[in-house]
Amino acid sequence: MRTSRDHGLHRLLLYSHDTYGLGHLRRNLAIANHLLATVPGLQVVLMSGSPTARRFPLPRGLTLVSLPPVVKVGPEEYRGRDPRVDFAVVRQARAAIIADVARRFCPDVFLVDHAPHGMKGELLPALEALRNHSPATRIVLGLRDVLDDPTVVRQLWREQGVLDTLERVYDRVVVYGSRDLLDVAAEYGFPPAVLDRTSYCGYICRPQAAPSVAGPSSDDRFVLGTAGGGGDGLDVLIATLRAAEALALPSLLITGPFMSNGDRCDLAAAVRASRAGRMEEFVAGLETLLPNAAAVVSMAGYNTLCEVIPSGVPAVVVPRVWPRREQAIRARLFADRGLVHVVEPGPDLDARLTPVLRTALSQGRRRPASFDGEGLARLRGLLLAETERSGRDEPTRVAAELPA
Repeated sequence: MRTSRDHGLHRLLLYSHDTYGLGHLRRNLAIANHLLATVPGLQVVLMSGSPTARRFPLPRGLTLVSLPPVVKVGPEEYRGRDPRVDFAVVRQARAAIIADVARRFCPDVFLVDHAPHGMKGELLPALEALRNHSPATRIVLGLRDVLDDPTVVRQLWREQGVLDTLERVYDRVVVYGSRDLLDVAAEYGFPPAVLDRTSYCGYICRPQAAPSVAGPSSDDRFVLGTAGGGGDGLDVLIATLRAAEALALPSLLITGPFMSNGDRCDLAAAVRASRAGRMEEFVAGLETLLPNAAAVVSMAGYNTLCEVIPSGVPAVVVPRVWPRREQAIRARLFADRGLVHVVEPGPDLDARLTPVLRTALSQGRRRPASFDGEGLARLRGLLLAETERSGRDEPTRVAAELPA
């Protein structure tokens, strides 16, 4: 059991529910990599529900705990990736694994990504276990810049008792974004006690890397098309292929590991019919491709934009609009600051994308303005400060029943 005398960041536990796409996993891996490289003697355990987690390079000092994978099929609706297994069984198994790891590891900091209660409340037993077995553990919630439409988030959090949990359970809330771009605490109605424990650290951006994967030709400019995990990316990638071809440019399309076989076959047929298209299923980090790209067409996922914008490569985004409005909101916020160009999804996407892509290409690479990409360094400082606080203060969490 950890006591208040054991302060210091030696053991970090990360929770990444990973029910759709790659965003949460990639953000947590970026955090783990940075902290392991800059905090001596640190041990990190990452609990992830992503079936692709081991395809990414894992740093020395990181232990990966795989949770039974689930997939999001609608707003707050999930099923197991294996449809033969009842979802209730999968959820119970995940909750038991999370609670057992938390109790045995006794972390100095438990950093929860995005979901205060976890997927369908699966974190609640772990939060209870930490309160009972490791009261000095600092429990921190990391939130991306945009969650969803504020009305939807406020209603959902009210129904689930999330704001009460934030006030009673979490020692700190860290927003992976900038308050001047979006005041998350105000948008989603944080109570005064939570406002006092909320910090904005900037965007979680990995360091820019030298190219390790060339485009269609190392001597030619090319358009890079990416759709994150790829589960709903076919339309964006086919439109990218056709728009690039209309502008007499080659394209490199990254399908993502979750694109269905049928969609992958359709995209492959379109690539074969093109004059200068190429497709790849998976790349661990876009930063290896960006030095050779003339422009990027993508959806408006948090991690994709955190890779693309610091590079200065012109970016055109086609935001996802269902089941959340998150990407549409982020796309407009970024476009208003001149960071991206936006094309709405829908019919005739390639025809509407082509002139916007031409404009983006004509502007060339530009050093991004009004974008704070120093989130990793600031997050490190915040987590170190939390462990020091646990050594001199009483835990801020109160002994009350957690939501059922």
